[in-house]
Amino acid sequence: MRLFVALAMTLPALAQHLNFVACPVVRDTKTVPCFLAEYQGETYFLGIQQDITADFYPPQLLHGALIEGIVAPGPRVCGGIPLKPLHVSVLAELNRACNTILPAEPGIDAPAAKRPAGPSTRQAPVSTAAVPPKKPEPPFLEREFVIQYDFDSDFLFARNTRQLTDIAEYARISIAQRVEVTGHRGSTLLSDGQVLIEKSDVARLRAQRVADVLKGLGTPASDVRWISEPAAANGETDYESRRVAVRVVPSAGR
Repeated sequence: MRLFVALAMTLPALAQHLNFVACPVVRDTKTVPCFLAEYQGETYFLGIQQDITADFYPPQLLHGALIEGIVAPGPRVCGGIPLKPLHVSVLAELNRACNTILPAEPGIDAPAAKRPAGPSTRQAPVSTAAVPPKKPEPPFLEREFVIQYDFDSDFLFARNTRQLTDIAEYARISIAQRVEVTGHRGSTLLSDGQVLIEKSDVARLRAQRVADVLKGLGTPASDVRWISEPAAANGETDYESRRVAVRVVPSAGR
């Protein structure tokens, strides 16, 4: 009984928020690599290697990563406890200690992937009956679009460029009279009590990059600004503060 209680005390509680910095660990399998991270003696599952169209972008070896997630119910995946939802940010600093690759082991398999690893142009589509995105229809209302970022980064992933294309399309169809771009800077409260704060100019870099892409898509911003003061961290929704907000104001009567 005492052993059971001791083990239970060491396991993370379901729905517990965990924010920590760790080296990503790659586990080989018979299909695709799994990505894991260790924290306080426990192993957590991050995701698997897929192509660039996937929502999960694998962290890099030789770099630490900021892991922000919620302990989810269900069996272990690739030997790790799943975290859902999950946000993984690769940290810029080189860390040569982050180089662990585990061999494949019997009984530890990767979950099925919608698309295997490799260039998306070489993969068969997920569905042959894909429905094209629906074009916006009137009446057109003022809308705010939010683009999320990894910690301390202004890099735009493939999913972000799709968002920007949607923003430009909405601005075009609604004959927008204003397109306002605002960059934000965040901070993250780690589970051990430390607070990570993004670099001072990241809000500016994010806003200017988004404005440049929108201009290239034929949608020049009416106003580009940024908030340099980092948002307060709470340990639960800190990832939401790392963002650019794009406000589209349609012409009157649209």
